[in-house]
Amino acid sequence: MKTSRETTFHFFRSLSVQFLISGGLVMMVAAYLVGTWVTTRIEQGVVQNYGVSAALYIESLIPTQLGGTAAEAAISEDALQALSEAFQEGILSERVVTYNIWNQNGEILDSNRQDQSGRFYKPTEALLTAWSGEVASQFQTLQVQADHPEATLDVPLLEVYVPILDAKTGEVLFVVEFYQRAEQLLEVLNKTRRDSWTFTALIFGISGALLFIIVHAGSRLIEHQREQLLTQLAESRRLSASNDALRKSVSKAAQRSTAQSEKLMQRIGQDLHDGVAQHLSLASLRLESAGIDPSKGGETVRQSLENAMKELRGISRGLSLPDLATLDLNGCVKQAVNDHNKSFGSDAKLLNETITKIDISYAKKICLYRFTQESISNASRHAHATEITVRLMIDSDWINVTVSDNGRGFDTQTPWRVREDGGQGLPGLSDRAATLGGKMTIMSKPAIGTEIRLRLPFSEEQE
Repeated sequence: MKTSRETTFHFFRSLSVQFLISGGLVMMVAAYLVGTWVTTRIEQGVVQNYGVSAALYIESLIPTQLGGTAAEAAISEDALQALSEAFQEGILSERVVTYNIWNQNGEILDSNRQDQSGRFYKPTEALLTAWSGEVASQFQTLQVQADHPEATLDVPLLEVYVPILDAKTGEVLFVVEFYQRAEQLLEVLNKTRRDSWTFTALIFGISGALLFIIVHAGSRLIEHQREQLLTQLAESRRLSASNDALRKSVSKAAQRSTAQSEKLMQRIGQDLHDGVAQHLSLASLRLESAGIDPSKGGETVRQSLENAMKELRGISRGLSLPDLATLDLNGCVKQAVNDHNKSFGSDAKLLNETITKIDISYAKKICLYRFTQESISNASRHAHATEITVRLMIDSDWINVTVSDNGRGFDTQTPWRVREDGGQGLPGLSDRAATLGGKMTIMSKPAIGTEIRLRLPFSEEQE
């Protein structure tokens, strides 16, 4: 049963939910930025179009009414009368609140407000734009223009600067500034804002919904695959645990079987030594005490009996084991080296790097003893080595025994075969190490020598 915390964690872990939160925030910010940019551009375009339209109408009335050049500071009475009639008595009178005529020096040459005529003001950016030959228009809200002397309360205004050009030279003669009532423009701007934001929100909303559907489908697929993987992982872990338990069971069974086989061979060796060898020895003594005259046949019989007893003793020594139960790790390896040197008159050296006494399982004791015994025997009997070195060391949680010699060596690529004399040989040593979770490696080159290394896990859990 899932707790509320686990349910919440699982909910927010979903890719679709993460996309909905992070992607939603990103898309809202993007929609705001795009909507603001688009709305601003549209508003500027609408205002400019209204201003241009008004400027075209003004230009259609004024150019023929004004004369002189931009350097002249006065306007003829006829021109002033024409402007007065255009702004105060024509169709512009209903929309134009006030107007000013500017010269290039920032002086108001004429205005419908008499107190403004002849005054100088610092040219604004819009006025400078008009003097460059372009129409400048701005939509003035009440809050922005409340302190402006031409502002009319509760009336939105469109401020337009119209450059008056000379028909012949194209030079800007004057700039006419006028404020036009813009109630209709305000409605258009409001509608434009609503349409722009609606369109932007609709586009981003549809895009976000489509992306969410895609991500949600992918998220569900990933969640389904994740659940399958978790199920497979749990099953794999269960099988791994089962296989590990089975491997340990097989390993222990193999160790028990090996120990029983060693005990059986030890008993057979003892029986051969104490039974058959004793009978052969007795037969040889009786043959000597029988007083039979020396002959070729008698000598052959005595020689055969001596050879048989030597072979039986050698076989019994190979099958028998010392009392390993009372020996520790160091003692097992040392016993194998000493037994070999005593039996074959060899001079194998033991380099022991472990100081403390370490006790290990009986199966590992047998493995270490047999490995050392067989490796030294191979080096002495088959490789004809004159120098044999056995090194024992503990590396972390592993037991390492290395037997190296200066014998004739062999090709490690040659397939291993079971020895005809019944000895364990390299295959038997490798199999014995594998049952204990260990590994045996061989490095050898012809005419150089051989190094055989046994690596066993120190703890039982590593097997």
